[in-house]
Amino acid sequence: MRTAPHVIYETLHGSRAYGLARPDSDHDYKGVIVGPARWYMGYVGGPEQIEYGPDHVRFEIRKFVRLAAAANPTLLEILYTHPDDHQTVTAVGRRLLDARDDFLTKKVQHSFGGYALSQLKRIRTHRQWLLHPPEAPPTRAEYGLPDKAVVPRDQMGAAEAMRQKGDLAALDLSPNFLDMLDRERRYKQARRRWGQYQTWLKHRNRERAALEARHGYDTKHAMHLVRLLTMGGEILRGEGVRVRRDDRDALLAIRDGALGYDALVERAEVLSAAIDAAASTSTLPDAPDEERLDTLCAEWVEAALRGDDR
Repeated sequence: MRTAPHVIYETLHGSRAYGLARPDSDHDYKGVIVGPARWYMGYVGGPEQIEYGPDHVRFEIRKFVRLAAAANPTLLEILYTHPDDHQTVTAVGRRLLDARDDFLTKKVQHSFGGYALSQLKRIRTHRQWLLHPPEAPPTRAEYGLPDKAVVPRDQMGAAEAMRQKGDLAALDLSPNFLDMLDRERRYKQARRRWGQYQTWLKHRNRERAALEARHGYDTKHAMHLVRLLTMGGEILRGEGVRVRRDDRDALLAIRDGALGYDALVERAEVLSAAIDAAASTSTLPDAPDEERLDTLCAEWVEAALRGDDR
């Protein structure tokens, strides 16, 4: 009986799978595994994924199916890489690939679009730090606050929770307390931003730093932002999941700085609107057939555990 996880499918992913690699680009691999029987029948279970390094990850099949059903961009891409990029495809892996269209739904509108716009938010934040780097951590005095908080932390936390729910009026709090709460909130936000800035400085990728210095923003993030938004529209229009990009030259031009920052923002807005328009007329289902996917996943696990995976 197997005691180690069994790889049913593994593929090259990332820039090399997109056709966007440079000579020094990493080789990124993603795979799907079925664990030994004890992962499914014992009470301890097994890991949801195994990371063999920053560029090599294998997902336990149930986690893979959950994420793909939610239209996670990375996991949908894994199912549609070019056959030349496949490293391992067993009999069960082939059954997974044969069912890949079952994962395509209108959820793509928010998963691809949302992930891409998070890239744009990151670009905006980093650009602000480049142009106007914070010089010192915020102080309580700058926000008109005493050296130490005068309101107990638990009371402040409870009031903040009520504020987020829009229920502060029900507490009948004094204007002074509300003003203090607002200043404490803004101070904490500033402290959080300072911490994020320090983390960015400490862990900044050397290649990305060079791109930001040269072009004023991270053009590699920009390339993938445009790619994701474009792919989202293609999927919703029924054009398939095009992992290996035929717009390679245009995307690489973006990476090389062909778009200024303002032009990038405008392109992102146009592509986001296109995704929304495509979603409104898409023939894809709103959500996957969860019962069917659950049945398929169980069948794949059972087949792998029986050894019917050669």
